[in-house]
Amino acid sequence: MKKLSRGQKLALAYPSPRVDLAPMEGITGWLYRQAQTRFFGGVDRYYTPFLSPGQGGTLNKKELAEAAPENNRGICLVPQLLTRRAEDFIGAARRLEQAGYCQVNLNLGCPSGTVTAKGKGAGFLAAPQELDRFLDQIFSQLTMEISIKTRLGMKNPEEIFPLLEIFQQYPVAELTVHPRIRQDFYREPVRWPVFEQIAAQCALPLSYNGDLTDPDQCRRLSARVPGLRALMIGRGLIADPSLGRRLRGGPAASAQELRQFHDFLYQGYCQAFQSPQNALRRMKELWRCMLPVLGCDEKTAKGLKKASQPADYLARVQAIFDWYAARQAGRPEIERELIV
Repeated sequence: MKKLSRGQKLALAYPSPRVDLAPMEGITGWLYRQAQTRFFGGVDRYYTPFLSPGQGGTLNKKELAEAAPENNRGICLVPQLLTRRAEDFIGAARRLEQAGYCQVNLNLGCPSGTVTAKGKGAGFLAAPQELDRFLDQIFSQLTMEISIKTRLGMKNPEEIFPLLEIFQQYPVAELTVHPRIRQDFYREPVRWPVFEQIAAQCALPLSYNGDLTDPDQCRRLSARVPGLRALMIGRGLIADPSLGRRLRGGPAASAQELRQFHDFLYQGYCQAFQSPQNALRRMKELWRCMLPVLGCDEKTAKGLKKASQPADYLARVQAIFDWYAARQAGRPEIERELIV
């Protein structure tokens, strides 16, 4: 019998909750989702970066492309909506239902100043009575499933407990909690003790989001909070697109896989944007997350960031993957200067 790896043993000892890819504006668009599932898999559910419906629930051209079924074949996708107007949420949800979606997600977590200033995202948490009326309207008029992604509050983590009472009045399909307040943005540590309190009190299907970066950490969280419906992973999965697969005891990404993944995305962006320079800028957002995991130093990161022409960019990318392949193969004679 083949000997199990440590990761496979842990996967059997602590069966994982569902693995979700968190929505990240500018990164996890439909091309990224197709690339991640094609080359790595391991993700059970994807969410669109937030769609911001206009009057009556209209969506712009870019948002329609994000949710278009033909751009999301073969994956489980939940569209995420960002609004504080019930009629706009309802209109968009009905359009998405007609397109074949059975669930939409309400964004109550975005901490961006331009979003919260309009009372949307995490800003909506500061108006619990209005939020209660909003939820009453959307749940009374829609038959499709509605899930919620939320922060703990705007200024104080204790805000989550009266909010939790409001959420539990409605048939929320799933509540994903990012245990930070809006003021924390993504800089401050997650407020783990508050999440444990929520888990002890919440009667809704509960999921966790925040600073998950490696399989052992995910398994420890699952063991510590039994019954979690899902782990929603953002930057950790962007940095290591094989993380979901590794959670199932599978292998880490090889240099060859990462190169194929990169080329699929870059070529897709070149075609979508009709501009290699625009594609290059989009890829740099991805590299910002991936470079630290690959072990690249600050000098390497700066060199890639400064690359302004496709030929220079692709040469630096090739050197990075050559170095990473050598590192995986245990060839210390390959000098780091190859990638600067």
